[in-house]
Amino acid sequence: MIATPAGSQGTKAADSPVAVNGKAPAEMSKLYPRIGHWQVIIRTLPGTGLPQGGIDKGVATITSGPGGYSVVQDFSSHGDGGDEVGQSYTWWDVSSKSYKSVWCDNQQGCSEFTTVIEGSSWSTELDGVADGKKVHTTIRASMTSDHNCIHEEVTASYDGSPPRTETVSEYQRVIPGVGQDKQPSCKK
Repeated sequence: MIATPAGSQGTKAADSPVAVNGKAPAEMSKLYPRIGHWQVIIRTLPGTGLPQGGIDKGVATITSGPGGYSVVQDFSSHGDGGDEVGQSYTWWDVSSKSYKSVWCDNQQGCSEFTTVIEGSSWSTELDGVADGKKVHTTIRASMTSDHNCIHEEVTASYDGSPPRTETVSEYQRVIPGVGQDKQPSCKK
């Protein structure tokens, strides 16, 4: 929702987002390398949901939120895991001195969590319930130094069982309007 001053006629300036204090926290700079367009390959390892495992392909578009105070991700994928559409917001929370996020998707609803960032890697841990079982999920990701590739692994522990890797995802930056031969590569 965009606030419009009383008496405004909906001018371009009045319709623009306005920063509260005019400057986003410096900690936001750790999130900005994620901004861009990404192709995503998600490999699901064999398990209860997909006994043979599977592959999903998706896209993620990550943008700066109003005033640079957040990053916003729009995500969609399709394949063996079904069709997924999700959106997230991540920001630096000054009061708790931590990165906070909310993620919502069409398969599992919404989750709030905290992310720890160390250099070009980050991790998230969250608790929930799936199929009547308590599940502890850990997400670990790292970005290459050129900011063109992200490797992400998701592990889960159900009802206190040992954690097991469920998915391994590879994100590759896509530059709109650039030919395939000029796109960044994640091949080693």
